[in-house]
Amino acid sequence: MDERRTTTNETLQETLGSYERGNPARFHMPGHKGRGLAGFWREELQLWDVTELSNTDNLHAPHGAIAAAQTSMAQAYGAKASFFVVNGGTNAVQAMILALGEEDKLLLARDCHRSAVSGAALRGIETCYVSPEYDEARGLLGMVTPEELDRALTQTGATAALITTPNAYGFCADVAGLSDTAHRHGALLLIDGAHGAHYPFSDALPRALGGYADLFAHSQHKTMDALTQAASLHLGDCRFTPEQIRRALAMTETTSPSYLLMASLDWSVYMARRRDWTGQVARCIALEKKIEAIPGLTVFHDPLGIGVYERDRTRLVIDVTGRGYTGYEAQAILEQNNIYLEMADTRRLVLITTPNDEPIWYEQLLQALTALPQRTPRKEKAAGEAIRFAANEQRMSIRSATFARSLTVPLSEAEGRVAAEPIGIYPPGIALVMPGEVIDRRAIEYLIAQESSGGALFGVYDGCVFIVESR
Repeated sequence: MDERRTTTNETLQETLGSYERGNPARFHMPGHKGRGLAGFWREELQLWDVTELSNTDNLHAPHGAIAAAQTSMAQAYGAKASFFVVNGGTNAVQAMILALGEEDKLLLARDCHRSAVSGAALRGIETCYVSPEYDEARGLLGMVTPEELDRALTQTGATAALITTPNAYGFCADVAGLSDTAHRHGALLLIDGAHGAHYPFSDALPRALGGYADLFAHSQHKTMDALTQAASLHLGDCRFTPEQIRRALAMTETTSPSYLLMASLDWSVYMARRRDWTGQVARCIALEKKIEAIPGLTVFHDPLGIGVYERDRTRLVIDVTGRGYTGYEAQAILEQNNIYLEMADTRRLVLITTPNDEPIWYEQLLQALTALPQRTPRKEKAAGEAIRFAANEQRMSIRSATFARSLTVPLSEAEGRVAAEPIGIYPPGIALVMPGEVIDRRAIEYLIAQESSGGALFGVYDGCVFIVESR
């Protein structure tokens, strides 16, 4: 457990109020940045919080305003049908997996979000993995390439592949190549595109997923004018019917959906067509040049050789090691300057920008980065940094391990035991160890090193992890 979360005496309302009154620079989700709903949310916030009535439509059986809004969304995303999701991208990703049949075999990319692991456990179908290339020199996981997907499908005979693109760093895979490869094998291409909901709204942004993926998920709240948890699921031209997808969603989605979230989804698509995303890309490119003029800082450009086909320029990735800091250290200093980021890792800062950003935030960022005291550049890799995200020894299926009798042991003493749930770093929520896999010393050292450097772990509770009870 992250002890930093238990040190305040403020109520949640007081904490949120303090943050808002501080007028911080917000380089994190949600994409509305506390500004993008202006002119829409006022006193309606409480007045519009209603339930399914005769005249407000029903998310699980839409025929009125919700159905019309979803049709408009489908047109925007190039989908055969689109579905509002109020339980976040997690629900959308899980629904893609729950829609699969008993005869299907799922190929999961090792950089999948933890929600995909839960979806595989709930569905219980056979699961195998494909591992993106790992750049050890830069400590960065790449994207799954069409060539890697082709090899994995040939070896496993999987009938569906779930790929993450873009990732948390804004790196994008070759979705056209992945689509061609998957369909040549007769496999479905499922894409977790949570971070790329804004792509259809400017040619300056990476390629949108419509027309390539058979099912794809977006989290509008990450980059667009939608409230947190507002997400969507989209159906391409494949074997599924809209009714089948709606049924899969209903398995884990609340029966009391928030009309505020649904209204914000409709609003986000309406506004995305009117936001200047092309101008935002240009603004970020200009900002990158100013950041790179600061000694010791580099903006992460296209990392050739690890499957990155294109990059979302609205997401800033800043390497601070030349200034002598870990990303976690630099993040803490920026927060002291009232600048809050999406995430950090041992080397980098990751900032989400949108057209809703205040121009003064960029000046604040530049001033704070310039004021970072120069230290001796970090030339050595941080402890536990060089690790490949690849399949570990698997002794049980994801489902069997997830629902087996389990107990907790200290992470430091878990070597050789079978994990009962995914274990990794959040954000971005990628599991280093999957349920059913053996926890090895390499993973333990990496996780402990990341936590000691300032990272937050998931699947670790007060230093302990859940393992399958030995029989």
